[in-house]
Amino acid sequence: MPTGGARKAARAAADEASEHPGRQGARQASRELKPVVIGENMQRVKAYARRIGAETIDDWLAGRKWTLELNEAWIRQMMREGRRVIDIGPDFARRADTGKVSQVYGLERRLLKGYPYYERQFLRWRKLRGGNPDVDIHEAWYYILDEF
Repeated sequence: MPTGGARKAARAAADEASEHPGRQGARQASRELKPVVIGENMQRVKAYARRIGAETIDDWLAGRKWTLELNEAWIRQMMREGRRVIDIGPDFARRADTGKVSQVYGLERRLLKGYPYYERQFLRWRKLRGGNPDVDIHEAWYYILDEF
């Protein structure tokens, strides 16, 4: 039989656990729902998602026309559901060619800052160098991977 102090501590722990069902539910959901993939250049994102059995915003849109507002709503919903979010990173080759940075991808990154189920799956060195070796096949990877 627990003593008064032990009983009080157990009650406090139970009360705290019941105050945070969202965290527990999100943890459970992240194990059961498919992860989602983000990154610059939807061709890269969709190819990687197919390869690992994940989803993209296109799956969520289900035929609806993409808008920036829907993109933000999708990220927020994935976070509420506790989904793993796999970031394959910028399209460094496109950035080097065009000098353009995706504002949409930047928004996604800002929204996900501090999210516990965010996974960065890319390397970066210098401003316009990097990528994900499972997605971005180019000569630079042979050099980089030989270094390791």
